Amino acid sequence: MPTLESLTNPAPSFEQPIELLKACHDKIRSFCDQLDKLEPYIEEHGVDDVAKRSIDAVVRYFDEAGPQHHTDEEEELFPILEARVPTARPKLAQLAAEHGMLHSRWNSIRDDLMALRNGDISVISRIEIAEFVRQYRLHAAIEEAWLLPTADTILTEAEKLLAGEHMSARRQTSHS
Repeated sequence: MPTLESLTNPAPSFEQPIELLKACHDKIRSFCDQLDKLEPYIEEHGVDDVAKRSIDAVVRYFDEAGPQHHTDEEEELFPILEARVPTARPKLAQLAAEHGMLHSRWNSIRDDLMALRNGDISVISRIEIAEFVRQYRLHAAIEEAWLLPTADTILTEAEKLLAGEHMSARRQTSHS
């Protein structure tokens, strides 16, 4: 059921790629919140259908949308910023390194989450999950403070539209 807010503030489209990337950060935070709540929920309710659906949604997001989001930034924003902003190179290198680290961290907890989903409650690592969540939130905050506002200023409207077209095409390719 759509909310009043969703009717008056529709989600950004590929025609608004910077806003779409910001919206992805909101989803990332939402999934990080789910991960934060997972262990206490399971301690109280066990691995029930709600826990399984939550794990499925988190896994689907970080398996598919998370890597696509990073690719969008690296392929659509990084090259233009590197070419036009003299001080951008080290910042972009750091963000790209963080993308790799986040993928590695995700891979280290993904199998544990799937085992947990299948009822093996001995595998959950609160420390590893908490660190993944902490690092992803920090990464998103850094991108929102520098990358996205800088890209929004530097990219022309035509470049933004082209970036959105590329982002959309990548998703169509990955679903075919």
